[in-house]
Amino acid sequence: MGKKYQQRVSQMIQRKVTQLLITESNDPRLSRVNITDVSVNRDTTRAEIYYSIMGTEEELEEVQQALNKAANWMRAELAPTLRLRNVPQLVFVYDPSLAYGSHIDTILEQLHNEEQPRDTTTGDDTP
Repeated sequence: MGKKYQQRVSQMIQRKVTQLLITESNDPRLSRVNITDVSVNRDTTRAEIYYSIMGTEEELEEVQQALNKAANWMRAELAPTLRLRNVPQLVFVYDPSLAYGSHIDTILEQLHNEEQPRDTTTGDDTP
């Protein structure tokens, strides 16, 4: 299969899985999940769905288990949308990029707060 075809299938899966998580999932743990990317292999038998969520390690494990349990249900819901001969197996992979970005923001904010304030009345930087 071509790259454009893979990208199109990936986009369709990402759109539909996001919709399923927001509107049709009964599990409250899944309502906070953000789908960041989807990667489909060449023969479209496997789709790696990258997700992110802010939370503790225990919450991440619970969400991973919930996603793994919901994978077959989501796959069945995808079948009419994708109209492929074989609907890909859904594999959920945690994407730490949002948590990493939040950590960097916290560090930058701490550095900003530690800076000495400038004396604006005299116009010089001396304390």
